[in-house]
Amino acid sequence: MWYFGYLNFNMQIQPQGQQPTSSNGLVSVTKPLKFALNDPLAGSAIASANVYIYGTDNVLKESLTTGADGTATSALPYQSGSVINVKVSKSGYVTRWFSVTVPQMTPADAESLTSNFVSLQTVGLGTYTIKVTDQFGNSYSSGGTLNFTSLDASTASVTLTVYNTEDNSGYVSSSDPVNRVNLNAVLLSSTNGSSVTVQGAGSSVARGTNTYYISPVSDDGLTRQLVGNTYVKPGVTSVTVTFGKGSLTAGSTQDFAFALQDYFDQSYFAANGIGGPDAATLATFSLTLAA
Repeated sequence: MWYFGYLNFNMQIQPQGQQPTSSNGLVSVTKPLKFALNDPLAGSAIASANVYIYGTDNVLKESLTTGADGTATSALPYQSGSVINVKVSKSGYVTRWFSVTVPQMTPADAESLTSNFVSLQTVGLGTYTIKVTDQFGNSYSSGGTLNFTSLDASTASVTLTVYNTEDNSGYVSSSDPVNRVNLNAVLLSSTNGSSVTVQGAGSSVARGTNTYYISPVSDDGLTRQLVGNTYVKPGVTSVTVTFGKGSLTAGSTQDFAFALQDYFDQSYFAANGIGGPDAATLATFSLTLAA
């Protein structure tokens, strides 16, 4: 009957490794992934960067290195809809983690391309400095002394201002699923005395004889972006801390240290005394309070 035309079979051949078209017009595929890494602030591809691919079981599957065009292609195929964790790193750039859901492709791309495209971004790590002033208009150098008697005050509000001095650089927070830590930026203040009262420095953590204060710093506050002749993000952020003379007596002092830290997790710090496996100090400042 088929020979004489009485039966009609509507047969569609599906390309190998390609699933039927979904409602959005895309198809699921199982192909290698082509990662493209770029710096949106500098407007350039990032060559010689490391790209690490982890499964949701946190097992490393592949380690890649981007070429001159900022791309790197995996050896293994990955199925659309599956989730992988990707870490990108390069000296001088912000290390970032991404949770990537492997995308679908258009039918035309699925048929013609041998790899599935994934775009990733990170930025150059900024260069930072800390400057300190009080409400009376006095500026302090690192290692300097704030004297309550000289100020004729029992309290002093001190503003710690963090400056990024490098154009088109900054910081981007993310989360590390392997070590289960957040990678945030904070201003970490510390002291080993208890005479002076402290307000506005952030949440406190006591470890041994030291007290630490943790104040989160936003990514935007650390990012200095120049577009034309205009800084759309100036890379300036500040924290104001009010110190009280408290029980500090004449001739006695209490030292405070301030540090801008990246890749910092507050819970990890409370448990271990460091901000995380990759936590690092970007800028420091010290100040002595005297009666």
